[in-house]
Amino acid sequence: MQEMFGSPLYIEKDGLAKVIDYLPVSTEIVKKSYVCFKPASEQEVEHRNVNYEDLSDLFLFGRIQDRLLQADVVGKTSNYIIRPAIIEKIINELNNGRSLISLYSPLGHGKTVLSKVLGAELSRDYDVFFAIRNQGSFMEELKSIIANHNRPIIVLDDYYKFSKHHRDMSRLTSEEVIFIFTSRLSVHETRKDELPAQFLNHDVIDLRIGTLTDRDAHALVPLTNQAGMWKEKSELSDLEKAKKLLSVGPGGYQANFADILVGLMNSNEMIGRIKKELEILKALSKNAYDVVLLSIYLEFTNNHVDDLVIDQTLRINLSNIHTSEQISNVFRVFFNLERQAGGYFAGSIFAKYAMEKICEHNDLIEVIEKAANNLADSFPLFEEMKLVLVDLLRFNYLKVIAHQDQNRLRRIRDLYSNLSSNPNLNRDDLFWNAFGMCQRALKDFEAAVKHFRTSISYAKNRGGNYVPYHAQNQLIVCLLERGISIPSKSSNAFRDIKEVLELLTVQADDERTHGRGQAFAWHKELISFLEIYYPQFDETEKMVTRAQVQKYVSFIMRSVSGWEKRPEATKTVRKLQSFLANNPI
Repeated sequence: MQEMFGSPLYIEKDGLAKVIDYLPVSTEIVKKSYVCFKPASEQEVEHRNVNYEDLSDLFLFGRIQDRLLQADVVGKTSNYIIRPAIIEKIINELNNGRSLISLYSPLGHGKTVLSKVLGAELSRDYDVFFAIRNQGSFMEELKSIIANHNRPIIVLDDYYKFSKHHRDMSRLTSEEVIFIFTSRLSVHETRKDELPAQFLNHDVIDLRIGTLTDRDAHALVPLTNQAGMWKEKSELSDLEKAKKLLSVGPGGYQANFADILVGLMNSNEMIGRIKKELEILKALSKNAYDVVLLSIYLEFTNNHVDDLVIDQTLRINLSNIHTSEQISNVFRVFFNLERQAGGYFAGSIFAKYAMEKICEHNDLIEVIEKAANNLADSFPLFEEMKLVLVDLLRFNYLKVIAHQDQNRLRRIRDLYSNLSSNPNLNRDDLFWNAFGMCQRALKDFEAAVKHFRTSISYAKNRGGNYVPYHAQNQLIVCLLERGISIPSKSSNAFRDIKEVLELLTVQADDERTHGRGQAFAWHKELISFLEIYYPQFDETEKMVTRAQVQKYVSFIMRSVSGWEKRPEATKTVRKLQSFLANNPI
């Protein structure tokens, strides 16, 4: 019907904000609002008694009530959250002139809570803004914030989600803006060298967060007592409980809060309760059930859910779910229905645990398939949704659902097989790379090699400067594993090792100055392959193989900076040097 009036113009939320911005307004001063950023100062405070449900929702589902958090910050109390000792270190670094602080921790160690506490505290002395959306106006809005505020602080939770803006952001000087980035440990370890190499205008420091100090542990005990988290250890004194939290030995909680959360969830009572709620919700409303399952997966993948995400992925309007009181009563277990309270759970530990042990895996994979098809068929596909689609298909996330169960893994393979019928997916290099990783996990090496080659070919559509390092890396290890697992003709093995060594040199070239951790990861498989097939090669094949190995080793030693300090690179060089010494011409 809209097309009767002409071609529709897709403006989405940020476009609507621009239209509204141009509308006539009264002459009085109007505070500028943003689509991609939210001021940390725009928070309400609620002074009331924190109850059991408040804390249970926070600990189990990661559902943060900003107004209660603000009350603790303003009143300098710990009725709802604790003030981690790392806050002081971060503030000291800022006072000492640091202009880019990278905070990282493993899954479920409190990055989101810390960033909110940090934003609330820093907003007393700075103009602090949280990046909340990743849309086309991101850099335009960031420059506007800098133009209208004196050296503001910009907080990017899961900063790699904004990587397409990093180059433009890096051009901003430390006199103009301060950045605080957060990331998961796995991301930090693979990309930690990128920030100082890219943000040359800033003094960068990495700080690991989430480890409890003695002060943190003692402050945390009263909250865990109120939430009833100690179960059979409840009779311990508060001092003994604090020691338990700090203990890194057997029976301790490893000086981090994630372990006590796992202890809470790892009970038949908790698993039974959540499963029962999901069963009831499924019987009452398939839509509401699908929303919860997808939200659990997306939270694990670091995609915080909101109305837009649900609308784009499942074509579901949440307001329709809320019209039923019966459904809402169950839905409330997973979602806060009060819009002003933040709404959706953000408990990554719960999400991972639920995927592995609570959710019906067939239903979960089915809703992921539905969401992926919907996004792939969307036009236009907005930038934020592209990131969601990539994570819906990412095998390293989907394999968590399998939890080392081969039947579940085969169901994930069926997911990729079904999605291959979508023409908007079957011409995408990332899709075929993920499909290949799944086939490799099932040890179907022939199919995996084929999919990796398909991925590498489709990657050419991205432009001449794009190199599909990840697909090449997967092809390397797949060729090696195939040869180790399945006996091959020596001529085929020679062809494969020749290709592997060529690709390994490309990978090493990519990691000349800093690396993502994959270029030198397969030295064990490489040596095993050579030990099996090198003796079978004829003299010409042996000479060619030795020459390629020598060329690869020389390239690492000559061109890869600091290779001696990179454990995997060092192992690669030493093992291949030993191979050459043991196999003279």
